[in-house]
Amino acid sequence: MLNKSAWRNALYLLPAVLVYAVFLLLPLLASLGISFTEWDGTSWPIFIGMGNYLRMFQDPVFWVALGNNALLMLFYTLFPIGVGLLLCSFLYETRNNKERSVLRILFFLPYIMPMAVLGVVWRWLYNPAFGPIDQFLRAVGLPQLAKSWLGDFTFALPAVGFVATWYFFGFCLVLFMAGLQRMDPSLLEAADLDGSSRRQKFMRITLPSLRPELRIALLLTVIASLKAFDLVYVMTQGGPGTSTMVTNIFMYKQGFDLHYFGYASAVAVFSMLIVLMINGLIHLCLRERH
Repeated sequence: MLNKSAWRNALYLLPAVLVYAVFLLLPLLASLGISFTEWDGTSWPIFIGMGNYLRMFQDPVFWVALGNNALLMLFYTLFPIGVGLLLCSFLYETRNNKERSVLRILFFLPYIMPMAVLGVVWRWLYNPAFGPIDQFLRAVGLPQLAKSWLGDFTFALPAVGFVATWYFFGFCLVLFMAGLQRMDPSLLEAADLDGSSRRQKFMRITLPSLRPELRIALLLTVIASLKAFDLVYVMTQGGPGTSTMVTNIFMYKQGFDLHYFGYASAVAVFSMLIVLMINGLIHLCLRERH
């Protein structure tokens, strides 16, 4: 009961605050401090001020990685939300509740799988020698379309992004379906009586009603695109070259492969600032207006 003294109330919150501090706040503060040093993980850190941040802004590979993160937003955010909205509109008008439930479960299944596992599966599907995708293209007489998807500088990033779209669109669909269930059906009935088209009903009634769900979907998928690591690492490890390099893989390679932990921490801190900034913009643009 949180109706006693302030000290007694604090005791109830203390375990959660300790866990939060040990596993989040302390590592965050440590990364912030290390980002101002030159440190290889074994010797004593050397304070260099803003040197790591200046190096980061002058590093062309970092900007390539950041650009790849921006491109991945299309596959992590815009495409899943677009597909989710279209399928949501289709399923909402399905009269058979059993059919609707089965389709919703099937579309949601990829989201319950770990991304690393999906990366292994799709790496096999994309395999140019024995992968089912290229085998199918050859079988239907389209061998010119078969290629090394994950080894191609042009198609590697879209190939990885397609898996992310396939992973997230079911989540967006279920989220939007939940939002439609709280919408007043009389609004659509009144629109039908007024002779509104399906597009008008979607743009003027359905979409505004899904504003809270859209905000949640945008926040989660944008953050996922900015912190993308497991899927990309399992499928391509950032290659070929830097065609699928993202900021988290760049940070990982700088820290654990090259032992530039100060530089890697600077990249991590800057990435966190980007996430916070985009988070604030989404809240600002989609906040409820009363």
